[in-house]
Amino acid sequence: MIVVVFGGKSPEHEVSIESAKTVCAELLKAGFLPKPVYVTKEGYWLLADYQALKAGGKLGGEFIEPSFKEGCFKTAGGKKIKPAAVFPIIHGATGEDGKLQGLFELLGMPYVGCGVTASALGMDKIISKKLAAAAGAPVLPHVLIRAAEKKHRNPALKKAAGLGFPLFVKPVTLGSSVGITKVKKARELKAAVNYAFHYDTAVMVEKGIDHAREIVCGVLGEGYGARASVCGEVRPVGGHEFYDYEAKYLDENGMKFILPAPIATGIARRLRELSVIIFGALGCHGMARIDFLMDPGNENKFYFCEINTVPGFTSHSLYPGLWAKTGLPPAKTVAKLVGLAVKRRKQLSHLSTNRE
Repeated sequence: MIVVVFGGKSPEHEVSIESAKTVCAELLKAGFLPKPVYVTKEGYWLLADYQALKAGGKLGGEFIEPSFKEGCFKTAGGKKIKPAAVFPIIHGATGEDGKLQGLFELLGMPYVGCGVTASALGMDKIISKKLAAAAGAPVLPHVLIRAAEKKHRNPALKKAAGLGFPLFVKPVTLGSSVGITKVKKARELKAAVNYAFHYDTAVMVEKGIDHAREIVCGVLGEGYGARASVCGEVRPVGGHEFYDYEAKYLDENGMKFILPAPIATGIARRLRELSVIIFGALGCHGMARIDFLMDPGNENKFYFCEINTVPGFTSHSLYPGLWAKTGLPPAKTVAKLVGLAVKRRKQLSHLSTNRE
């Protein structure tokens, strides 16, 4: 039995529900029994019925809670749930930032994806950029504004404007393009920063590339020994200036996903190499998607944008599509991820907790 944890206290709650549908379906194809666990927006954990999830029905069920003493989950009626592994598919805050991973570590449960530290590092756009740059990946300049500086931020706004337009204003620890604004003029900057502060206590103003090509690469495995998928290109269409939340999830015709990306073989090879290097530099495990921005007039000018340690798994998400094109269908991808989770837990269980 594989517990699939989804939903969560995150602006990406609805996206997580769609990802859970796909993950459960692919786990079944791979020969596993999925057990969906729905985390409400209020933070309650409920057993969910897979058929109801699949049909878009009511997700609520029996309450469950962790039992640290027994290393399992327990229902309100006292039934124990001890899965072979957990597949967390909560995107964004509380699911992708190390908090949920810490819970599974305390329970001693195998879980899919990055550990506590790598999850927290990957979720922070500032720290992940610094680590990627230190590992040799080119990055774009940015200005960081924290909540404590909101009342005295004019110098920071002036510095950001000095980077040149367009600029992208982003919450530092959020995904799925939530809270992001493309700013073309100085007078738009303050409002964009205010908007981003609705979602986070830290905001990044990053130098943009006008009409940048968005190149993505999936990574699967362990640290520097992981594999990289083929590169894909995301092209916003239908009036979307970049791959924003609406283009990703609300507009069925909001983007074209081109596989493989139409870029030179040498450039594609370098991006795949960098993806594994960044994955390893952050101490990642299991899965991640690495996103790059490329100058539309010169494909030799590319920059690390961000890493997604719990990438979308919806029916039209990028990560499973990248691996399918590389020769690994979704059912085999989820099976590989479960295997990696079990392997890591075995390795951790052999570590000594006693001082000798």
